[in-house]
Amino acid sequence: MGQSWRKNMAKNIIIIVVLGIILILIACYILFKPTPTGTTTIKLGNTQYSMEIAKTPSQQYKGLGGRTSLCPNCGMIFVFPFNSILPFWMKDTLIPLDMIWIKDDGTIVSIQTAPTDSDPSNPKKIYQNSVPAKYVIELNAGDAQKIGLKENDKININL
Repeated sequence: MGQSWRKNMAKNIIIIVVLGIILILIACYILFKPTPTGTTTIKLGNTQYSMEIAKTPSQQYKGLGGRTSLCPNCGMIFVFPFNSILPFWMKDTLIPLDMIWIKDDGTIVSIQTAPTDSDPSNPKKIYQNSVPAKYVIELNAGDAQKIGLKENDKININL
């Protein structure tokens, strides 16, 4: 009886460990799976931009990081629950970007241009607004100036 009890106990332990690993993998998948971004079109100045929407923390964390290019008239809009100070940095970002902070009423409160993560002039600098905002739009660097955007301009955001 002693040996069969040990064999059953060993089998039970193996089953428990395997189930535990499976549960951990499922939890990791649920928590960290990439959520596909939706898209929208937003008129900036007189130009229509196709925007990827980053609403979830994982989408916002990834942002445009790791990309080697951003098509013309394309960008990403980050959507937050309410107006606040929204710090951004260029971690793993391979293309220079314009960042535009916008209040919930559509008013632009800040526009900043950031070089890539690897640019020596950008040693992990934090870019942020000084006036609370709900949205941040990222475009190719220079686009904001090219289309004439400036602080206090209004943008119609319907998400």
